[in-house]
Amino acid sequence: MTDSRHEDLAAFVGCTVADVEAAFGNLAGFALWAANRSRTGEAREDAKALQAIADDLDKAIRRIEALPEHDGGEFVVPMDGLPTPGDLCRLRDHFRSQAAVAAHFTHPDAYPSPKGKNEQARVIAEAIARLFVATGRAVGKGTSQLDGEPTSKYGQAVKKALDLYGVRANWRQPAKDGAASVQANTN
Repeated sequence: MTDSRHEDLAAFVGCTVADVEAAFGNLAGFALWAANRSRTGEAREDAKALQAIADDLDKAIRRIEALPEHDGGEFVVPMDGLPTPGDLCRLRDHFRSQAAVAAHFTHPDAYPSPKGKNEQARVIAEAIARLFVATGRAVGKGTSQLDGEPTSKYGQAVKKALDLYGVRANWRQPAKDGAASVQANTN
């Protein structure tokens, strides 16, 4: 199913929906999600909660292994639907790996602070810049001296996309950063 925002952007820019989808790709959706989780602190809370679950499972596993009969784990007889000690170990390891993934989005080396910039806006503007480069359009950043509105089609598309994605940000800096990023990757 096509994202209706992509249809709106394609109509606004004057290209195909396939062009927009190629520029945004799945990475843009993931990057938007990750930027939001990092910005709101939800990734840090996720990492803490997942690690706490893994720690609790680890305590339960150690308690089962400490049971006196048949080397601990044999004392617990698997019953219909109940996890075995091996199942608990796999579940603990799964939660540890998920905690590491969530923590990745809070680590300054892996996901540096945007230093006051709206990361979601930057991701969107970069996708628009990729769209413009891929379709042979200019990535200009002109601004009206009268009202500060974008005068270039690229700037207008960034502003439109921010609106479509519900990201509250001024269009100018994300457009500048997105254009610079794409132009650096094409040289």
